[in-house]
Amino acid sequence: MQVQGLPIFQDQELLEKLRQDNADAFEVIYKKYFPRLYAHAYKLLKDKDACKDIIQEIFSQLWFKRHTQEIKSLDAYLYAATRFQVFKAIRSSRCYEDLFDVADELPVCRNTENLINEKEMALTLYNGIAQLPEKCRTIFYMSRMQYFSNKDIALKLSIAPKTVENQLTIAFRKLRINFREYLPALILMAYCCR
Repeated sequence: MQVQGLPIFQDQELLEKLRQDNADAFEVIYKKYFPRLYAHAYKLLKDKDACKDIIQEIFSQLWFKRHTQEIKSLDAYLYAATRFQVFKAIRSSRCYEDLFDVADELPVCRNTENLINEKEMALTLYNGIAQLPEKCRTIFYMSRMQYFSNKDIALKLSIAPKTVENQLTIAFRKLRINFREYLPALILMAYCCR
């Protein structure tokens, strides 16, 4: 890939030059990957400033650790680092319920360990949903499984939209407690798969 007049190199060549303290190679990597990584982070986080900070930090670490890191695939490394930092940001500053909103955008990985983790998490989710109070369970199911809007749920159940929001908040709070032990697995699955 040619980046605005800079020489064309394969990623392995760029990594080798980077290990040799070649700032031009770093610039090529930065210009090649920054827009893609930023778009990937923004798709999950929806926060422009936080995404810019995350990507800047990833590139800073790439430069500072250029002599010590063994990177086999630059593309895979940068995307994994981006996902890891995004989930770290979600964990430290936003509600876990946001994970439900991006679940469809997470990569699917089909190795044995991750299939086991997926089954355990699905079982935990279904058990958690089953333990919700009936009204809360119904609203959660309509919202997250049948994809009804809060307004549509309120109309169908003859309740106020605010009641729907409150019940979803209760559901997320209870389910979040069940999923705390699985957050590392979610991050690992996102980190390892693309």
